Amino acid sequence: IDNGRTYLREMVFGDPEEPRHGAALAIVAQTEEAVAAVLRRDDRVAEGDAATLAHIVSAVMVLSMAASVNLALSVEEIVQVIRRQVDVLLPR
Repeated sequence: IDNGRTYLREMVFGDPEEPRHGAALAIVAQTEEAVAAVLRRDDRVAEGDAATLAHIVSAVMVLSMAASVNLALSVEEIVQVIRRQVDVLLPR
């Protein structure tokens, strides 16, 4: 988990011109597009809002996984932290 946190911090704050950093950001963009595609299936999510919501979900995920305040949490506990935040964000 610690290596993953270091990777996430580097992905967010590192040099985007560095090849591996660029590859990581491409994965983030692909993930956000996949989340946006799922959100577009819901009639309550406006077409223009899907990409913005996906970007916010991505930010919640990265911050929850990389934050030092969550160091003692298990993977399942971090998933629950993310789930609670996303539940508040998305329409029901």
